[in-house]
Amino acid sequence: MNQKFIAKLETEKYLIGSFDAYLDMTKTLIQNNSHFSSEEVDDILNSMPTSYRATITTKDGKYIGYIGLFNIDEKNRTTSIRIEVNTNLHKTDKDEILEEFKKYLYESLNIINVEDIIYKTKDLLETKRSKLIPKSNIIIPSKLLVEGISQETLDKFSKDYQIPKLQMPFTIKSSDRVIGIIGLSNLIWSNRRANLNIFLDKSLGSDISRELSSYIIDEYINYLHNSNIHNITLSVNSSNKDMLDIVDKTNMNYYGQIPFSAINKDNIESNLMFQHLPNMTKEKDVIIPKNNSISLFLLETEKKELSKEIELDNGYKLVSPKILEEKNIDLNKVLESHIKAMQNREKFTIPLGEDKYFLQKGNGNYGLSKVLMNYSYIILNENNDYSGYINILRNNANGKNAEIEIGIDPKLQRHGLGTTVINRFYDELFSIGYASVTSAVFNFNNPSLKLHDKVAELNGIRLEAYYINGKLWNMNYYSKTNPLIEKIKSKHF
Repeated sequence: MNQKFIAKLETEKYLIGSFDAYLDMTKTLIQNNSHFSSEEVDDILNSMPTSYRATITTKDGKYIGYIGLFNIDEKNRTTSIRIEVNTNLHKTDKDEILEEFKKYLYESLNIINVEDIIYKTKDLLETKRSKLIPKSNIIIPSKLLVEGISQETLDKFSKDYQIPKLQMPFTIKSSDRVIGIIGLSNLIWSNRRANLNIFLDKSLGSDISRELSSYIIDEYINYLHNSNIHNITLSVNSSNKDMLDIVDKTNMNYYGQIPFSAINKDNIESNLMFQHLPNMTKEKDVIIPKNNSISLFLLETEKKELSKEIELDNGYKLVSPKILEEKNIDLNKVLESHIKAMQNREKFTIPLGEDKYFLQKGNGNYGLSKVLMNYSYIILNENNDYSGYINILRNNANGKNAEIEIGIDPKLQRHGLGTTVINRFYDELFSIGYASVTSAVFNFNNPSLKLHDKVAELNGIRLEAYYINGKLWNMNYYSKTNPLIEKIKSKHF
């Protein structure tokens, strides 16, 4: 068996797993079956997203073909499947492969309808089409919400706001005047969640709360729910009283805050988070924290960059991947150990073909070595053996808030290594001026939940916001605040 192949799905006779391990054989298979040119083969492969295509082998590792998706419509939860093999499969075997794959699609991507199935061998092309009933158009009752945003309106609001590329955008009107725009960012159909973005006309000042009726936002949210978007969240700067007054009158519920993660002129303050799920009712008597901010100037430090190497008390160390060569540390050995550790992590099988952080073979922007080299730190023991990683996923608030992730080799967990590593990483981030550090931990990740319960504060729970293995799971937001902030606050107040 190809040692680079990771089996992820299984039938009675066959294994379904990593695509790149047999990429060259797959290209040859397509050419032999259809006599296509290399360009035509690439077109077929490029039509199938890397996350949802896989190799099919026998139990002893003999390559027989591949299976993948094309024409994915996540909004309407439909797709088409292509399965191509080098031998004529018995109908029972083919059906078992398809059923296992379709089960995976439902459990990981929330796909419920397969429109076409193309089955191809050297001697056979079989296409099966299902009749699907299209969803009816969803109507928004309010005439104050107009679908789409004109370029003129977008240009106007872009002068006051940094507007991301919005999905499902609408213009908000009042008495034939444009008073705002609304839309989504970070829309993930497979998880059925999105972030709500509202940008209001700043020239209206405090009058905006009278001009914008909360039912307009509620109608837009209902429109989103009817479009299969389950969890909708909105973040509001804690100093934005006008927006907080508007949101308070909607059906959205406050669920937590990210401390010191938003910029307001020369200050840094918290982001308050609101959410809505289908049929959610308004909670009463919920206490929303008051604005809590400090001057950005007070967080300035002489140190500007993370240390390249950090010694830990227990013989371990944090090493930047950028200096592995300088330290004579074998990158290939680190990569191989990283792959094995990731294989043992719960839920590692999602996604199927791309293998995310543990690609066996470089695949454009997703090559494992390229991803790993951009990590903040690799965790090594005194013999330079790979033990895990800790990494900044993204920076917010002009680099004053970091969202991080940590992965400890499963065989080294439950011995305090994670606690040591994350606490030292907090110290390092605070030493270069970060105000707060945040982690999003899913409910199925019990080791990470236990770790973060020890080292950080639970600031909020985004309900049913991550879809995997047939279930929606909560996202738990943990944060650690720079200790300097408490000293500053006690000194000034």
